[in-house]
Amino acid sequence: MTQKQGWLPDAGRIARVLAGALAGALLFTVLRVPAGTVVGSVVGSALVNRWRPAAFDHRLPVRALRTVGMVLLGCVAGARLDAETLRILAGLALPLLGGVALLLLLEMLLAALLIVRHGVDPVTAVLAFAPGGLSEISLTAQDMGARMSLVLAVHMARVLAVVLLVLPLLVAWAGAS
Repeated sequence: MTQKQGWLPDAGRIARVLAGALAGALLFTVLRVPAGTVVGSVVGSALVNRWRPAAFDHRLPVRALRTVGMVLLGCVAGARLDAETLRILAGLALPLLGGVALLLLLEMLLAALLIVRHGVDPVTAVLAFAPGGLSEISLTAQDMGARMSLVLAVHMARVLAVVLLVLPLLVAWAGAS
């Protein structure tokens, strides 16, 4: 039995997963699902990949795509920061730090529960409940060797709950006020 060399033999598989992500993103965007691009791309690629795990052994194309993705995320975030935003943040420093401290405490309690009750390794447990965006946390989890399936499942549940349940309720409540 010969072992495949390079990433080219997986090019068709990579293309299928990317096509599933694009189809899901387009569908969820057309359906006007909040955060449809991100949620749809995850759902679409997962559906296409359902019968075959996505663990690619070849790091080169995956690392290059991740690097480009992180640069684009950083560019978008940096382009939205201006002096006014930084001034507002400075005025909110104390409540913001308090909120972050409470959120991190809750994260550590939930991570401890995963570790003690379900035998999850500490890195995976902490990253599963870490506050942050799905893309940033999943990239960090991969870099740190965490169980990607668990980290992604917890974050997708959080994103879906917030986007599909909490935000519509908050918007309705704010509109009624």
